[in-house]
Amino acid sequence: TFVIQANPGPTNNGGSANWAEFFDLIAVSRNISVTQMSTGSTAAASASFSVEVFTRQGTALGGPVGSGSGSSSVGWTSLGIVPVTQGPTSNGISLVFTIPTILVPAFDTVGVAIKFIGVGPRYFGTGSPPYSTYADTNLTLITGDGRSAPFTPSGSWFASRALTGEIRYVIGPVTEIGNNGS
Repeated sequence: TFVIQANPGPTNNGGSANWAEFFDLIAVSRNISVTQMSTGSTAAASASFSVEVFTRQGTALGGPVGSGSGSSSVGWTSLGIVPVTQGPTSNGISLVFTIPTILVPAFDTVGVAIKFIGVGPRYFGTGSPPYSTYADTNLTLITGDGRSAPFTPSGSWFASRALTGEIRYVIGPVTEIGNNGS
């Protein structure tokens, strides 16, 4: 399992229940399966809550709520609701939780929205873009969007609210060996 840390700094702001954090996952030359993550929340220490995981092909970031991808559920697919346990600190980072597998094909981008149920997300920053980017040789994670009442035109739009926590993934197996000659 490989791990990409999201924003390494502590969370300094908190949102409301039903807010979603939006981010992009961009694969390099191999298929990537994202299987687990942790993230900041407003929950009390050791509390239980849930998140709903949505995906869409292409970027999830950018644009005001009237025209951006967070303004409508069209094009988004819900992968399901999963349980989360807060870490030992109130208003901190959750324990690692398993999400429905998100497949990111090689050289492709998958937008992800994590909708918080029962608690709000905690995030870093409230400034303007550029968004925060975290990467290794296999996968790039771009964070920076949070919206209230996601997928409704009346939802508020916020820029550069960076995801905190981490993304865990595995690399797809080699699918073909070519003969380059002797």
